[in-house]
Amino acid sequence: MTTTQRRKLTEPLESVTAIFGSLLLAVTAVGIIAALSGSGSLWGLGHTAICATQSGTWESSDWTTAHLGVTARPGASIAVNGALRACAGHPGAGQRVLYTLTSLPGWLVWGCVLFLLWRVISSARMTGPFTVQAAAAMRRLGWLILAGSVAAALIQGFALDQLLNTMLVPRTSFDNLITAPLYALLPVPALAGAALLTFARFIRLGAEMDDEIKGTV
Repeated sequence: MTTTQRRKLTEPLESVTAIFGSLLLAVTAVGIIAALSGSGSLWGLGHTAICATQSGTWESSDWTTAHLGVTARPGASIAVNGALRACAGHPGAGQRVLYTLTSLPGWLVWGCVLFLLWRVISSARMTGPFTVQAAAAMRRLGWLILAGSVAAALIQGFALDQLLNTMLVPRTSFDNLITAPLYALLPVPALAGAALLTFARFIRLGAEMDDEIKGTV
């Protein structure tokens, strides 16, 4: 199979991956510049206020903080309109770290997914789609999607819980660290990860059978 044929074989996935990778880098660069210039905040960078919104919702937007039994700590404010939102006007270093952990893990997982997806595409283009190298790259991507989704959900859920508790009293649990990873995993990441692991096994076995056939000729 020629290089041109292999390049066509990886389309349109290769172009879509390149577009999303470029957008991810561009948004990250713009966010960092805005944070450093003081006009915005990214992952806790900058000097602006930070806010955290509880991921769950209530049956009615008429809920108030009195219904929830929580009040704001000094320097913080809260609002309830179908979801609990707490903000810190002058957050401390610890709060900024927690705020970073509420979003950065998911961002990193997506970045790694795009990188490994590009490795799969590159391997298929250079050595062919039905090789042990392509299967290994596909298997790594599958495990990353499965494990990364769960790890990111756990870290972000824990960080959100702790961040809300730095702004509200009394301390309580705002996020379920047992169900959050399940919600993050189902259904797309679980299906995508399982499909990649399965296809990687197919390709690896096919490549091994092809080597055995070549060895007997």
